[in-house]
Parts: sequence; structure tokens; C-alpha cells
Amino acid sequence: MMDKNKFWELIQTSYKEADWVTDKEMGLLINKLAEYSQEEILKFGKIYEIYANESYKSKLWAAACVMNKGCSDDCFDYFRGWLISRGKEPYLNALLDPDSIVDLDIPYEDDYYENEAMLSVALEAFNKKIGTDDINVYFERIKEFELDSEETFDIVDEIAFGEDIDAKWDDDDEESLRKIVPKLYEQFW
Repeated sequence: MMDKNKFWELIQTSYKEADWVTDKEMGLLINKLAEYSQEEILKFGKIYEIYANESYKSKLWAAACVMNKGCSDDCFDYFRGWLISRGKEPYLNALLDPDSIVDLDIPYEDDYYENEAMLSVALEAFNKKIGTDDINVYFERIKEFELDSEETFDIVDEIAFGEDIDAKWDDDDEESLRKIVPKLYEQFW
């Protein structure tokens, strides 16, 4: 049965089995998820949407900006995908304190801390499950699919945000970035 715990378990086991290599992790995660029912895959997609939406926070965007030497809207979506793909504890800790990301054992895979593929894991697994390449089928189904309010509350209830998580900063003002995420700034900027 897909729920927030199974969501995080699938992510964590895929990440470990892939030896912490993002591309391998996404392939494993898609294959594991495709073994579930269509409804459970859609539920995974909705759970991801909640976690992604809840992490749309200014201080976290500052962390992405520092780690990636700049960060557009799309980059921030991919950064949040990357953060979620690291697992539950890093995700929740980063919402309390984005600077906590510096404490992760982060293998440096390429030039950016992004995971665009995480945004489409449910889509890819769903299409694999039903044997199609037509992305519209998934989007029609996910649009109609809703978690019940208790499930949504259960997910959101365990998320705690740090003080001033929506603090203002300016990517043209290095000092504002240094104040928001001093440890990340020291390591990445």
C-alpha cells in the first residue's frame, strides 16, 4: 500500500542500491514503482507533488542558488527533486535549516545539484506499467486522482519549517546569500 512511508522507503532503497548515483537511482526507482498498481503509482506521484510544493521556500532556493552558482525557476524544481531523492531525513532537515545540506555526504556527480528525472518518476513508472509512451494518459489520470484529506494531513503534519524559511534574499547580493546559508556559502560559493 502506497503511503508516505513506502514513498520514502522506495527512494532510500533505490538510492542505496544505486551506490548513491542519481541516474542509476532513478532507473531503479522507476522499475520498483512500476511493480505497484496504477493507483499506487498515482498516489506516489501525488505524494511527490505535496513534498515538492511544501519545499518551495525562499531559504531553500537560496541554498540551491549557492550550490548551483545560480538557480532559475526550473533549476529550483530540479534541486527540490534532487533533495527529495536524497531521502526523508535530509529533506526534512533542509526545511528546518537549509544549511544542514552541507552536512550530507554528497557525492559530486556533475556540475549541478539537480535531479530533473525525479519529477517524472511516477509518469515513467505508470507508462511502463501500462505499456505506453503517451504521457497524456498519465496526466489525465493524475489530474483526476486525489489523496484523501487524512493522507494529505499526515504528510504535511510531519513537516516543520525553520525560522524565517521564507526570508528574502537577492542572488545579486552575495552578503544576503551568506547570511541565509553561511555554511553552504563557505563550501560552495
